[in-house]
Amino acid sequence: MSLAIAIILLIVGVGAGAGATYLVTHLGPAAPTVNGFCELPIVTNPSTCFKLCSSGQTITIGMLLDLSKTLSDQGTRAKDVSVLAMNDINSLLSGGGCNVKFATAIDDYQLDNNLALQDLKALAASGVQVVVGPLNSGTAQYILSYAGSNHIVLMSPSSTSPALAVSNDYLYRTVPNDAAQGLADARMLVDRGATDAIIVQRKDTYGDGLANATRDRFVALGGHVEPIIRYDASAADAGTLDWTATLTTLNTEFNNAVTAGYTVDKIAIDVIAFEEFSAMVIKAQSSFSSGSAHNFPWSTLPWFGTDGEADNGKIITPASTGTLVAQVKIVSTLFSTSDNAKSTALSSSFISKYPSTTCDSYCLGAYDDLWLGAISTILVGSYNGTAIQEYLENYIATSNGSLYGVTGPLSFQTTGDRLPTSYQIWKVVLQSGTATWVQAGSWDNGSDSITWTSVP
Repeated sequence: MSLAIAIILLIVGVGAGAGATYLVTHLGPAAPTVNGFCELPIVTNPSTCFKLCSSGQTITIGMLLDLSKTLSDQGTRAKDVSVLAMNDINSLLSGGGCNVKFATAIDDYQLDNNLALQDLKALAASGVQVVVGPLNSGTAQYILSYAGSNHIVLMSPSSTSPALAVSNDYLYRTVPNDAAQGLADARMLVDRGATDAIIVQRKDTYGDGLANATRDRFVALGGHVEPIIRYDASAADAGTLDWTATLTTLNTEFNNAVTAGYTVDKIAIDVIAFEEFSAMVIKAQSSFSSGSAHNFPWSTLPWFGTDGEADNGKIITPASTGTLVAQVKIVSTLFSTSDNAKSTALSSSFISKYPSTTCDSYCLGAYDDLWLGAISTILVGSYNGTAIQEYLENYIATSNGSLYGVTGPLSFQTTGDRLPTSYQIWKVVLQSGTATWVQAGSWDNGSDSITWTSVP
């Protein structure tokens, strides 16, 4: 099989092996001819089409992941799925007669901005032009200037702050920004009957953006929001935050809301956090379970969370912590991918290789990011960040949504952020005495409505 034919099979979504055809495009019923492939709109420079394949080089895509702090559950999944992605990408290329291989260089930046910048500089010095990550918005914002100045393309599966929604920069996000998640979270609060909300958030770019988006939408829907409570994200990531001041303020605001006339079944507690959420709940139970006007968990409503918490196994580990998290019945939103044969096959492969976990939305997004980096490199004919960025901008302008990954159609806003579609809703329940994340429903962007499969 020639490389041109192999890529066409990739483009039209047919071919042997589930692993070889995850990233495809919808080109209509008529497949392109071999000779015509290099004139397709997604190819920015036909004269260089496929020229890399005679070079025999190994091209390294960098990955900036958190493997040891409060996004380590997500980072570990991304690291694990990268193994499957590299196998699938290299299998496709070798099967098409292309002797280029792709590999990854993974750095644990530990949610430390300075460490992430050092890692990015080291990757750049080694010739890396595409980096998957970082995972969080605060770090993405911190390193973006260096990435732009040095023409390094960043592809994040999970950075969501609206503050980074900037056109024609070097950051592309295969997830919508939190202008959409704020709509989903506010609608979820209203749907469950809340008329007043207490928002507790990480004091960083991610927390600020999502808290403000949720507050503004909830107020527009007729709700009232108490003063937003911001906590030290760096201390939380380091495990040194005591939580006393944060929870004392939460306790005070809750009692003030009751005094103002809001009943306990109308006051929502919305926490925008990462894995530190479990430490917060442990402290709340130990210090605020008695002696206050309204005891932990304060509200009869479930607590509400976001994509920083949803389906995160470390939040409910160990079992004693999971029981406490189940007590507050945390209900969290997470960007919803489009289920398809490709995602089903990958999820099956992932569970087979890593049986203790599942590949969630952001894990699937990391897989697509690696594919997007590799296929962009092949199509522009060189591993050059400037050319790859130009290709991605051209793709958004001319062929947006034609690439189809395990997360669904890769459709972007002009800012390089994924177009919002829907969000899953996850909750923690006790199953046979063990805390477990289960999907409870979904929010649809088009209708701004929630469909429950298991009302919290």
